[in-house]
Amino acid sequence: MKKRITYEAIRQYAAASKDMADIHLDIEIANRAGFKRPIVHGMYIMGLAQSLYMIEHPTKWITSYDMKFQKPLLVDSEITFVYKGSFGVIQVSVTDDVGEVIASGTLSVKERLQ
Repeated sequence: MKKRITYEAIRQYAAASKDMADIHLDIEIANRAGFKRPIVHGMYIMGLAQSLYMIEHPTKWITSYDMKFQKPLLVDSEITFVYKGSFGVIQVSVTDDVGEVIASGTLSVKERLQ
């Protein structure tokens, strides 16, 4: 599943999470840190991975998760989430718009109780 991470989404996430660090919101600060644009919050990526999985698998419930970040993601990038597995432990891989892995991990899932 593909998703474009917009400046507006990151501004909304920053306000909701109260993580207003300039590296996520300010182009000049991001430039000084060596990035072309602000970088996306890692927790936003992890939360999005869980939300998108739940949308595609509405009968499943995530009981735990683990994600490791390999590289920063720039705001206004398109990312792809790939989920492998059908029950129990689901492998998730997140790649940027040039195909580089930015994060990977696992979701532990079970059937949702009715």
